[in-house]
Amino acid sequence: MKLLIILFVFFIASYLIDLVARKILKLPRRKFFSYNHINKVHERIDWCIRIAFMFLLFIAFIINYAYKLWYLQPYFVLLLFITVSGLTRALMEWKYLDNRKESLFTFLQLGFLLLLFSGIVWIATTSWLG
Repeated sequence: MKLLIILFVFFIASYLIDLVARKILKLPRRKFFSYNHINKVHERIDWCIRIAFMFLLFIAFIINYAYKLWYLQPYFVLLLFITVSGLTRALMEWKYLDNRKESLFTFLQLGFLLLLFSGIVWIATTSWLG
């Protein structure tokens, strides 16, 4: 039940930050769960990142079975994936879109997401969920 509450708060906070930041930056709203690539180059890079992280997650799972390394824990690999994917999107927006506020918004959203996700991981790893 506590996990559902945390996820609910996560989605509400994410939605509100999205709404406020877009209003401040005067940007049109995107669909909530949509992810549009900027161009074909971005699409290829994004898929390479996704495949590489799936492979890394699989390798990390095998290695962690024996050694339990902190930097190969699934939450750390996921944080790394979110960071690399978000930075790639922001850089592609900066380079290829006319409105550079979109990339600023992506950087703000990425920072907020990392902060919120790190908080959730911290709560989960400190046995707060019981």
